[in-house]
Amino acid sequence: MTVLVQTYFSIRISFTEVAEQIMTVLSDVDWERGDYFYHIPFKPYDAVLYIGSMMNQDVSRYWRYVWWTHKHIYYGVTEGPPILSPFNKGAASNMRLIVPSEYVKWELEQAGLRVDDIIPHGVEIGAIRSVPRNNEWRSIFGDRFVCLYVAHRNIRKGFRELCEAWKMTRASRDDNVLLVLHTSRKPNVLSGEDYVIPEDGNIVVTDNVHKLDRESLYGLYRAADLYIHGALAEGFGIPIIEAIAAGVPVITLDAKPMSELNRVREARVRVAEQKIYVDRGVASYRLNMPDQQHYAELIDAMIYDKQLRDEVKAKQQSYILQYDVYRVYQRFRRWISL
Repeated sequence: MTVLVQTYFSIRISFTEVAEQIMTVLSDVDWERGDYFYHIPFKPYDAVLYIGSMMNQDVSRYWRYVWWTHKHIYYGVTEGPPILSPFNKGAASNMRLIVPSEYVKWELEQAGLRVDDIIPHGVEIGAIRSVPRNNEWRSIFGDRFVCLYVAHRNIRKGFRELCEAWKMTRASRDDNVLLVLHTSRKPNVLSGEDYVIPEDGNIVVTDNVHKLDRESLYGLYRAADLYIHGALAEGFGIPIIEAIAAGVPVITLDAKPMSELNRVREARVRVAEQKIYVDRGVASYRLNMPDQQHYAELIDAMIYDKQLRDEVKAKQQSYILQYDVYRVYQRFRRWISL
């Protein structure tokens, strides 16, 4: 059986990592890589597994392979109501749709699409835990309490809301605490983001979100004391489970899919309202706007109340093995074998 994996290989993004992990877990399958930009089919395949977003540009890959296989499996995400042309909505209806979260399933069903299965993303828990806590990052931070957030720049990632809440905290005035934002300094103006992160006080921007190998990134998680996932919208939220796997207690907003991964209610920030934001007409985001006062209060509580932090950590650790990459991605065997 030859299965083509169709995703972004010539540029490395999160979809690339997911594809490589699936191929590693199902190593007995005869996989072939098909790059999003450059691959042109010239032979039939037993199946094509597409990995990407539920946007026109990604879903339209179906038409490239429609004559080369009878089995189309799409593992996709959306962070808001999908914007699909009738042409590509028809393509999505002709594929087996697999999604990583209950939230994405709900969003696609609202758009009239059938979802065949939910398979969450997995992470390499053993590899993450093998990195020592006392690593190069920890030597840089010293004895200070480190709050970490890992994300690329986009309006949906909530850097403005996190930094504004941070300014309201006691922690923002504490020299023994750092807010480390593993992201770029430059806003993503194409997404409508114009926020400049204030690098004053105890806010630190690494400015190298795309420049770390996996071991260095795992070391950054391991060096943290608290992970604050500030995203306002997600299709899943891999950094949430990477941080939990690293043994770090996690704060998220109280909205799906973040709340699917952070099952501890007392570690979730109340949502004040939802907004639909359309990004250049090609994607929409369901933005969950936080209650800023509660955001600040929860950050302080998790920093200064060790008992609360330990309780949250223990509860999150109780289910993290469910997201082990070797456990979750085995479930794809069923779909490529049907």
